[in-house]
Amino acid sequence: MIDNIDAKDKWFLQRHGKFTASEIGKLLSKGAGTKMFGTGALTYIKQKAIERMTVLWERPELDEVKSLLHGKAHEQPAYEMYKKVTRNYSMRYFGSETPLFLEYDEDSGGSPDGLMGEGTKIYCGLELKCPKNSHIHWDYFNMKDQWDFRESNVDYYAQIQFLMHITQADEFHFFSFDDRFIDEKKKSKIITVLPDKKFMDNLLIRIQMAVKMRNEIIQEQIS
Repeated sequence: MIDNIDAKDKWFLQRHGKFTASEIGKLLSKGAGTKMFGTGALTYIKQKAIERMTVLWERPELDEVKSLLHGKAHEQPAYEMYKKVTRNYSMRYFGSETPLFLEYDEDSGGSPDGLMGEGTKIYCGLELKCPKNSHIHWDYFNMKDQWDFRESNVDYYAQIQFLMHITQADEFHFFSFDDRFIDEKKKSKIITVLPDKKFMDNLLIRIQMAVKMRNEIIQEQIS
């Protein structure tokens, strides 16, 4: 059945009930006192439990959010600009209509915007962002390195770190694109992100605990 649907619907089905790289940063929400998870994380965990107990009938509403639609509309031009700026023509792009979902395990996974490698070895990954608001791109443009990036947007940082862990890539390129800037040099910003082991170790512990809590919620409904 899954082979007879279009690539986008197949992608939604593959990630249904799983903790995904694009939202994995929600698990970093800390609770009060000794509690590991805050409200945002607990809501996300409950959402995944409900997905496991239900059938996906239609694409999530988030697929229609204006900011996401803006990003999708500009992804291909962003990829073309990335190749122009980096001259990295070996980077394979997975468009918004043919997304790739890579399972880390049966409980989690992620979707890189691009991958470059040889055989099973991934050398570099790509995460494209096309902010709807130009001031967000401008903030990225003025960042010096991945540490500025982590401080500014830990959700995107977690997304890239998890994708790097899934693919075992040596590095990832975060590429922000905004074609509205007059100066050609200001239209894009690339930030090279390398593996952050301490950050990733903490994230993996949180994913493990989130899976345990998700399964407990499901089991309570069965009992």
